[in-house]
Amino acid sequence: MDFLSRGTRPPVPAQHQPTTHASQSTGKPKGKSLSGLLRWLVIAVSVIVISSLFWVVAGKLRGSEASHINSDQYQAVFLTNNQVYFGKITDMNSEFFVLTDVFYIETPSQSQADTSATNTNYTLRKLGTNELHAPEDKMVINREQVTFWENLQDDSQVVNKIKEYKANPDAANQQSSGSNSNQNTETPPTESTPTEPTPNATP
Repeated sequence: MDFLSRGTRPPVPAQHQPTTHASQSTGKPKGKSLSGLLRWLVIAVSVIVISSLFWVVAGKLRGSEASHINSDQYQAVFLTNNQVYFGKITDMNSEFFVLTDVFYIETPSQSQADTSATNTNYTLRKLGTNELHAPEDKMVINREQVTFWENLQDDSQVVNKIKEYKANPDAANQQSSGSNSNQNTETPPTESTPTEPTPNATP
């Protein structure tokens, strides 16, 4: 009887059974969530790095042409319609040019121009002084209208004319207005009075 009682053990209660399977099953979803979060973090960092490199390269491409601007000198901007403007380029990008302290050359009209090939009747005008619409001394030029631009040397004729205007703008404005009035006024032809013939002297 003792041997039988010793060989038969009472069953273990359910509450004392090990819960190894439950702990293992709860650990697997945590590992998957951490790996997914790490993957999205790597993708986000890659996107940020690539976009930063793109903007740096694009900025260098845009600034490569602007680095040739000499801020101490005047620039000449040539347009597709053969018009030239002189001034200071303060900003440029792939869409527009910004030009300040603007001057341009005014040529005489076809009716007033001399037909000879040696006509040099050109006048340097200041933007905003003679125009009826009175624009500000600033131009925003469409990049597609610009063929090329140049830095002007200090001893160029245009720069010398600009310096003369800066030294005495009132005299330059009076001279330009006087030249316009002279061009617009035409002197009427003088009528010649007929002379009466002298009678022949009789002997």
